[in-house]
Amino acid sequence: MSQLKNPGWEASAQGYARGLSQQEACIAAGYSPKSNSAPGRIFSDEGVKARVAELAKQHDSLRAANLEETILAMLDLAATCDRTTAAGAKEARAARLEAHRLSGVLATRREAQAWEPMPREMTEAEWDAKYGPDAPGSGR
Repeated sequence: MSQLKNPGWEASAQGYARGLSQQEACIAAGYSPKSNSAPGRIFSDEGVKARVAELAKQHDSLRAANLEETILAMLDLAATCDRTTAAGAKEARAARLEAHRLSGVLATRREAQAWEPMPREMTEAEWDAKYGPDAPGSGR
């Protein structure tokens, strides 16, 4: 399913799929906080229900994805957006910048995992076995 034709409904569906309440999603989409009927009207529509289910599925797969998969997905998205409109080109640039930032995070994580873990502290019995009970620093 593609985006909803009504931009307010689309924004509400995206907010709801990200975990906002129906009321919060409508407010984030620009509806009045005083409008109690907007959430009921919007989220009772079958098209909106289907869109929310589709978006929720996408968000679940992104949450489950590891960092490498996320970077690849962002680069694929950027390649797709580049060919659409000026707004798409802007989003593509933002996706590429974020992918570049995440690749730096990934490199940092890999470097941190490559380091040797710090040795654990010796117990008193291990110290005595290695250096003797009367060694300096034994505390006796």
